[in-house]
Amino acid sequence: MQDTIPEGKWQRAGIVGSTALKVGLREVQHKVKRPFLSAQRQQAAKQEVDDHNARQLFAALTQLRGTALKAAQMLSMEVELLPERYRRELEKSFHQVPPLNRVLVRKAVQAQFGKPPEHLFATFDSQAFAAASLGQVHAATLPDGTPVAVKIQYPGIHVAMDNDIQLLRKLARRLPNAEIALQSLQEIQARLREEVDYLHEAHTTEWFRGQLALTGVSVPQVYAEWSGERVLTTQFMHGKHLDDWLATNPGQALRDKAAQQLYDTLVYSTRTLKRLHADPNPGNYLFHDDGSVSLIDFGCVKQLSGTFAATLPRLLQAFLADDYDAIMRAYRALGMEHNQANPTWYQDVLRPFAEWAARPLREEHFDFGKHSDYTSTAREIIQRLAGTSGLNKVADEFIFFDRTIYGLCKMFERMGATVSIRQHWL
Repeated sequence: MQDTIPEGKWQRAGIVGSTALKVGLREVQHKVKRPFLSAQRQQAAKQEVDDHNARQLFAALTQLRGTALKAAQMLSMEVELLPERYRRELEKSFHQVPPLNRVLVRKAVQAQFGKPPEHLFATFDSQAFAAASLGQVHAATLPDGTPVAVKIQYPGIHVAMDNDIQLLRKLARRLPNAEIALQSLQEIQARLREEVDYLHEAHTTEWFRGQLALTGVSVPQVYAEWSGERVLTTQFMHGKHLDDWLATNPGQALRDKAAQQLYDTLVYSTRTLKRLHADPNPGNYLFHDDGSVSLIDFGCVKQLSGTFAATLPRLLQAFLADDYDAIMRAYRALGMEHNQANPTWYQDVLRPFAEWAARPLREEHFDFGKHSDYTSTAREIIQRLAGTSGLNKVADEFIFFDRTIYGLCKMFERMGATVSIRQHWL
């Protein structure tokens, strides 16, 4: 258990600096020894360094939590910039962060309601059963015996967030195509501001519970009397996180069913509801023995414009047809203008991306088990696209739609699932 969370700007920067020093020192030591090792031993030593540095990074981020840990989550599930050992270690941040001690938990509940947990709930387990970047979750029962999940935000997270964003902005200014990176960061900050407001999450959870009318997909009920800005109490949803569910060896039909329901939810949310559950990390889904799924975190929700919902199918169809004019018309409709100074930009950069995005549309049922490298093949393509100035900006909706669909596809690969995608867009 962690006793406290560093809130001061210099205190947090000090943790980052000391971790960078430890990681850098280990890399230097490895480089010094490398010429004296056999090829086999060089590979083993490199794996040992990666394991050590990944643990150091995870330890620092779990100490900081908040925006810093959120950024790590994004790195681990989006464009594959990190070695596998780093990515696997950072994936723990989805729901395996060491929890805060029970004294701080009690103080957080007292600060929110003016009462300790034992005066609010019939039972309250002071040991969290899940912990992530912004808060941790405790099992409890209401006075009438209803089992609930109580999510408690880490103290000071909403204060430290702005300092963390400032640090990320400084880094972003050094990146290729910095204007788009900064625009993305601004949109991420807006969603994080909403995410640290649990009253906002309570509202969006209830909205999706009422609007997401899909068989086999469930959303927990919110208990408003036991919820506030920093504490959220919802129906306790039974089920397993992805790795635990896969460990039960569900059959192909169940894996296909669960994956299809998640993709159907994405499309229905985009085209009909125009509101997207936009945090596709595996910790936000629970899988059930019958292949049904539950969505359990609505802190990051993106409102989509009618223009985006109407234009997206036309853009995907243009990708499939390799129709440059139609692609540019769709982009212009979304306020994305092409810089004509680079005449080969389409052939060299955008066309490879369009071909990759259209691959699942070329088959009636796309087999992610057979195409288990689908997301990894996009690494260089997306890096090239992000590093050019072909477009003046990225539509805000794409920032979250792209990361959502990319995150879901990575989950489908791990599930080895076959999903019907083409039917939704053509």
